[in-house]
Amino acid sequence: MPLERGVMIAMGLSCNPKILIADEPTTALDVTTQAQLLELMKDMVQRFHASLVIVTHNLGVVARYAQRIYIMYAGRIVESGTTKDIFGNPRHPYTIGLLQCIPRLDEEEGRKLVPIEGLPPNLISMPSTCAFLPRCSYKVEKCAREPWPELSQVEGNHYIRCYVNTKEKAGEPKK
Repeated sequence: MPLERGVMIAMGLSCNPKILIADEPTTALDVTTQAQLLELMKDMVQRFHASLVIVTHNLGVVARYAQRIYIMYAGRIVESGTTKDIFGNPRHPYTIGLLQCIPRLDEEEGRKLVPIEGLPPNLISMPSTCAFLPRCSYKVEKCAREPWPELSQVEGNHYIRCYVNTKEKAGEPKK
C-alpha cells in the first residue's frame, strides 16, 4: 500500500475518533492494494471501537465491506438499508438502475448491462420535484406534481424516497 495512504489512516486514527470518514479511499489503487487498505481500515476501526463511513462509487467495495448503505442522487439520500436490502431487494428506481449497470457474478452469462438513460440534473438549479424524474422509467403523475417525498420505511430498516412502489410496477412495461 502506498505509504501516503497508510500515514493518512494513522493520522486519522491518532486522536481516537468515534467515526472515520474515507472519501474514495481506493481510487487509483490496484485490486490487491485496495483489498489491503480496506482490510486495514476494517481492522483499525474494530480495534479502536470506531465507525467507518466509506464514500465511494465502487459497488464491489460496498457489497463486501458495508453493513448499511445509503444511496444518494443529486445530493439526497434516495434509499438506505442493509447490504442485503440494497443488493437483494432494491426499491428506488435509481438504485435499481445502478444495479442493472454493473456485472454480477451470480447472474447468467451474457446478461446485457442496462445504462441509466439521460443526464444528471444541474445541481445549481435543482427542480422542486424528484431530481431523478427525467431519467426514471417508473415515474407516475404525482412525481411531476409533488416535491420529493421524505424517506419512508418500506420494511425493517429499509427506507426509500419515492412515491412509486417499484415492486408493484415491476411487471408493467417501462415508459
